[in-house]
Amino acid sequence: ALILSNNSFTRKASLAVAFALILSYAPAHSFVPVTPSSSTTSTSTSINIFGGLADAFKSDDSLGKAQNAGLSNGPKYNENVTVNGKPIKNIVVDQKISQVCATARVKVPYNCQNGECGTCTVKLNGRKARACVTKVPGGKCAIQTL
Repeated sequence: ALILSNNSFTRKASLAVAFALILSYAPAHSFVPVTPSSSTTSTSTSINIFGGLADAFKSDDSLGKAQNAGLSNGPKYNENVTVNGKPIKNIVVDQKISQVCATARVKVPYNCQNGECGTCTVKLNGRKARACVTKVPGGKCAIQTL
C-alpha cells in the first residue's frame, strides 16, 4: 500500500508509480492512431444544407466583373480656395469650411458645432456663413475670418 505524506518528493514518487501502473495495464495499440482498413469510406467538404443552399454561395457570373468599392473617379478638388487671401491646395468639394480653416492653420471659434449659435461665422465669397456646417463650393471659394 502507498502511504502519502506532505513531503513533495514522496507525493511525486507516488504519482510516478501510479502512472507506471496505469501504462503497464493499457494495451499497446491504445496510444497509436488507427486508420480505417476499409477504403470505401469517403469524406466531402461541400456545403449541402437542405439540398439547395450550396448554390447560394457561388459567384453570380451574370453580374460581370466586380467594380472597385471606392469612388469611381476619385474626389473632386477645388483649386480656387483662399483663406484670408492665402491660397490653399488639395481642398475637396463639399468639405466643411471649418476643416479648410484648420488646414490653413486659421483659428475659428466654435460653440455648438451645428450652426445655431453663430460663433463660427466667417465670410464666404463676401456673404456670412457658419463654418461648422457650410461646405466648400465647386467654384471660387474666398474665406475671410471675422
